[in-house]
Amino acid sequence: MIEVNPMHTLLVAFVAIMLNLISNLATRLLTDVDRARRIRAEVRAFRKELRQAILTKNKAKEEKLRKREKQMMNLEMKANIQRMKPMLLFWIPFIIIYYLLAIFVGGYNTVVALSPIPLIPVSLSPFILVQEVGLIWWYLISSLAFNGMITKLLGTGLD
Repeated sequence: MIEVNPMHTLLVAFVAIMLNLISNLATRLLTDVDRARRIRAEVRAFRKELRQAILTKNKAKEEKLRKREKQMMNLEMKANIQRMKPMLLFWIPFIIIYYLLAIFVGGYNTVVALSPIPLIPVSLSPFILVQEVGLIWWYLISSLAFNGMITKLLGTGLD
């Protein structure tokens, strides 16, 4: 059995949470989240209406909606670009922080966590079952585990 430093496990989880928090705060401050939600709802309603026109074979309505399709795509693209601003701003600093974290814990291949139940190992691929969890996987698990809560807390989700 591999020895794992529990402080490394907690540190990686803490860094994942903090980077998630910073990213969501930046999204909140640098973008108009409410506008993005409205655009997303409008585009979703448009697509639903178009799909319904196609399914009911209502050619007149479909043709009318097809004329607005490019406008809707442009609107959606502008909203997506606005949502990408924080990501582009923080991409390099986050990579540097992750690189420093990897150096601190002993490298990218360092095992920083163990599956809590030895009988049910963590599956990292369909073919490999392991009990040890490396830095990259533990960071991803930690980040994904808290992302939904942080997004909900800060109101930065689109839905």
